[in-house]
Amino acid sequence: MLLNRLFRGLGVFPVSGGLLLLTVPVAVAGNWNQYSVCVTQLQKFDVSGEDAAIACSDALIPKELSECVSMIGNATPIDGNDSLRACFQVRRPIDLGNCVADIYNAVPDLAEVDPETDTEEINLLTLLNSCRTSSRPGFYSECVIAAANETDEMNPIRAMDVCLSAQDFPRDLFPAYNE
Repeated sequence: MLLNRLFRGLGVFPVSGGLLLLTVPVAVAGNWNQYSVCVTQLQKFDVSGEDAAIACSDALIPKELSECVSMIGNATPIDGNDSLRACFQVRRPIDLGNCVADIYNAVPDLAEVDPETDTEEINLLTLLNSCRTSSRPGFYSECVIAAANETDEMNPIRAMDVCLSAQDFPRDLFPAYNE
């Protein structure tokens, strides 16, 4: 009987104690929801507040959008607005960010600058757009890195073109496949 009262008493205490905890005021967490984080991160890469707010509000997963822009912005000198447009246009923005950062870090010839033509900017926009149009950015970046670094006669832009066109079935290598 004493044991029964003890168990009953213990059962009531946690419930009433738990209800008491629900009355304790909690700090407002609304200041750092995923939209706030997204807007704040985008603004670090020179995206205007209004453009950042619009992009984050339209994004399916705002934290992935801002993470993509952050990855590209931290690894390359690509403008934040250009990377925002590219990140917004893809289904998997994290994969795009990894693709751009991986290629930029692994292919040193990509960042060479020709003083007469701003080659670096052209190469960087080509890199951004080729990763964006790739159906499998992870495999694409591996292909570009290997083609650009392992062959002497292939420059990075040509490697990007070859790897992007190789995502279709290579009919030139296997002509019997057409039959």
